[in-house]
Amino acid sequence: MYLGVDVGGTHTDAVLLDADFKVRTAAKVPTGADLIATLREVLRKALEGVDTGHVERLTVSTTLGLNSLLTGAADPVGLMTTGGPGLEVDSSDLGVIASASLSASQDHRGAAVRPPVEGEAAAAARELARAGARALVCGSKFGPKNPELEELMASEAREAFAGPVNAASSLFGGLNFPRRLASAVLNAAVTRLYGDFLGQLEGAVRDLGLRARVLILKSDGGVMTSDEARRVPAAALAAGPAASLLGLWSLDRDGEGDILMADVGGTSTDLAFLSRGRPLLTPQGLRIAGRDTLVRGLLTWSVALGGDTDLAFGTGGFVPEPRRRGPALSLDPEGAAAGRPPTLTDALNVLGRAQVGDIGISRSAFRRLGPDPEALAEQATEAALRRLKEAADEFLLRANRQPCYTISEFLVDWRITPSRAVLLGGPAAALAPLAGAVLGLPAAAPPEASYANALGAALARPTVEAELYADTALETLSIPTLNIRRRIGSGYTLEDAKREILEALGGAGAAQLTLAESFNQMGGRGRSGRVIRVKAQEAPGLMGQGT
Repeated sequence: MYLGVDVGGTHTDAVLLDADFKVRTAAKVPTGADLIATLREVLRKALEGVDTGHVERLTVSTTLGLNSLLTGAADPVGLMTTGGPGLEVDSSDLGVIASASLSASQDHRGAAVRPPVEGEAAAAARELARAGARALVCGSKFGPKNPELEELMASEAREAFAGPVNAASSLFGGLNFPRRLASAVLNAAVTRLYGDFLGQLEGAVRDLGLRARVLILKSDGGVMTSDEARRVPAAALAAGPAASLLGLWSLDRDGEGDILMADVGGTSTDLAFLSRGRPLLTPQGLRIAGRDTLVRGLLTWSVALGGDTDLAFGTGGFVPEPRRRGPALSLDPEGAAAGRPPTLTDALNVLGRAQVGDIGISRSAFRRLGPDPEALAEQATEAALRRLKEAADEFLLRANRQPCYTISEFLVDWRITPSRAVLLGGPAAALAPLAGAVLGLPAAAPPEASYANALGAALARPTVEAELYADTALETLSIPTLNIRRRIGSGYTLEDAKREILEALGGAGAAQLTLAESFNQMGGRGRSGRVIRVKAQEAPGLMGQGT
């Protein structure tokens, strides 16, 4: 059996699948301040009456890291870099607390121009610690081509620094220096947080008598082991929307046309598309906490609109407020007594489309605004759905302005044109008929809508991505994220590189090439050679359902 858990801002869901990947049990509990206590509670409910010895794996989707970045609870990060040709990176754009530039440097092929000065990295690490850094990033400009300089910096820094030390190229192998540094900084900021969380999670799993492998859902819809999550937690920063999209994919696999997904949570709504029956991937990397990164992810869009969104009433009508101040008033009598505005859930209660908490409180909240609660609730719901429509239109426009990738192919000249909408989340069934009218699309909510995100987590399968760099003049080869470095001959070819990276990822049947290029260039000692770059990935998919 297989367990999937999605920890949302308002509720935590769990789904247990049997050996045929069919839902056996499902559970939902409110998400409390103590996430481990919440996880214990939802797992107990999902496992009631179940022989836990048959549970092979537990996959958890959580927004823990992203929330810590957005609320300022993540670790402050210090940055240590070395130079090289080309534009420099402004560290102030990366959100670090302090930075240090070391004297060592590399050329554009990764070869050392200035070797590292012994003790310089250790001194910089101590200075960054005094500035308040609790985690460090070491980045060299052309580290993916030759990570030796980064490794030397990181090794020396660890001798002088007590917190996590991240070598950027070993985590993110892309050549884009600003994106690589931004990715590593975000990773360092949440490394300690994920380490603590995973330790507590594994303890809770043991206490419940589970011997299941603990896996973490990634932003690209794949899963990684707890050890991988401790090393590269940034890969999971957008796991919540990915879980929803995988859940929809498992429920709607006819492969015809394009579908708009709207997963309506308590705090926000995640939008995504299925195109030709496949989720879409970001072409370069996700934008996380306002920074462009190399973190691979499914193409999603979040809007600050959910079941707990306050709907403030003024002279211009109802306006959805952009942040959650609490649950629906029907579940929050103190908030109702204090005059907090009604929420979208309260409006659905008054319209008879939902039955959440004390419906009388919902009606009283609208009656304070005017003599006709039903008419006001209808206006409030329409205002919320107009916000959803605006966000969906903007997302579609942005998606069609960039190259379109599904998880299995690059779609040339393919424009996304949704023919229908599918709503997920707790309010999905209540909202679907109303949303369809505003969106101008047939809209529906599947029976599994309330736990589709946990279903997606349970079904997700592992993925790995890697980039290979080879230089035949220098006779070097590197696959940074797989810790592969070796010598090659001058006759090494692009076809050799393709074959090697696919074999490193488990064979051509498990991985797919996403980039392959080779160009001539003068090398060291006046010799000409070829610089080869190949990128491959295991495609995200669902267990038991192929790709």
